[in-house]
Amino acid sequence: MNSVVLINGEEQDKISIFSRNMQYGDGLFETCVAVDNQILFWPRHFSRLEIGREKLSINKIDEGVWLSDIKKAFALSLKKNCIVKLILSRGNTLRGYGYKDDIEPVRIVIISEMHPSLINKEFSLEYSISGYHSNPQLAGIKHCNRLEQILARSNLSSNEAIMLDEKENVISVTQGNIYFIFGNKLLTPKLDRCGVVGSRRSLILELARSLKMDALESNISINQVQQADEVFISNSVIGIQPVHLIETHKLGKNPLTEKIQKAFLSKTKEISSWTCP
Repeated sequence: MNSVVLINGEEQDKISIFSRNMQYGDGLFETCVAVDNQILFWPRHFSRLEIGREKLSINKIDEGVWLSDIKKAFALSLKKNCIVKLILSRGNTLRGYGYKDDIEPVRIVIISEMHPSLINKEFSLEYSISGYHSNPQLAGIKHCNRLEQILARSNLSSNEAIMLDEKENVISVTQGNIYFIFGNKLLTPKLDRCGVVGSRRSLILELARSLKMDALESNISINQVQQADEVFISNSVIGIQPVHLIETHKLGKNPLTEKIQKAFLSKTKEISSWTCP
């Protein structure tokens, strides 16, 4: 694999078998996009990483340490436009779920190639065979236990899959957040009991409001999905992707999605002109 990997600031790709992240998924991760060796929306990524770290009581790593690692990884890579994945493990322990308060966290930076655009003009969704079980303590954060998504993507016949909770409310797609437009109202699922709060999600809600739309978080049922005028998904890599088909339910044009997408791209260009601290 043509990637650059740093573990605790050193170029290496071998991790201890005692890593709690490897043993139990006891950690967090972020998937970032870099343009000209600058991470887009870095404050949003770091903020989510910090929220997750505090929820899981993982010992703190200063932002400057992460940025130093990222800068070093960029210097070792020939790719200026790339994917930067950050992984934070609680640290290394022997057998058992328990750990000491002074455990030293392990930080990983991986730089990999930016694949060709995943934007698809005829993007389709299906309902997943795997869903979420509510756990408010883990809701919102991007922890490393992702078996639900792995199951959801097995035997996938569409571009993406909609994941539901145990009450059959829509939560997300496997690799991003989902949004529904009804008239001039934008709804996205509540994520207070399960799911991941995407790094672009709050920005998209802000942009919709700036376009004089009502933008709300809400419980969304399968029946409501069938009534939506427009649907789109988002994540850090694809940005905003309009949806044209949900199983047999066809969606038409996407005028409001296109307005939000245009505002989002403008904000992305603005952000990409900044320099990370």
